[in-house]
Amino acid sequence: MKNKENINGFTLVEALIAMAILSFIIVTILSGFTHQKMATRKIADKNLALSLAEIKMQELQKFSAGQLTPGISTDWIIHRKGLFKVYQSDPNDVDQFRRVTSIAVEQGNVLGDKMVIQVMVEYGKDKTTYPFRVVLSTKKGI
Repeated sequence: MKNKENINGFTLVEALIAMAILSFIIVTILSGFTHQKMATRKIADKNLALSLAEIKMQELQKFSAGQLTPGISTDWIIHRKGLFKVYQSDPNDVDQFRRVTSIAVEQGNVLGDKMVIQVMVEYGKDKTTYPFRVVLSTKKGI
């Protein structure tokens, strides 16, 4: 029998182990990017919901309490490519925001000269529910 020379290089097992380790590292890095992208989307949605609530609140702040009519109104907003589209009925879109505005006479106010304004924006629609919401509330006198 002849002696086989010791050939330098990797065996098949060593190559497979190296590929498994490299695959694990790549998957971990890509998973981190995916989670970061989802977190960025959630923050962007929250900021947009807050802006939509603030815009509605600013519209209502222009009026005195006597000019405001008590009641509840709902509208739906879809934001795509920098444009906003407002609907008066549910467009049933996954990227929609639902904005509910409530105006009521302040409780215990016998003169009816003070109003409570509340604007709630819900987002992150999942089938029929909205798991996230932003609520702004203020009081307005005559």
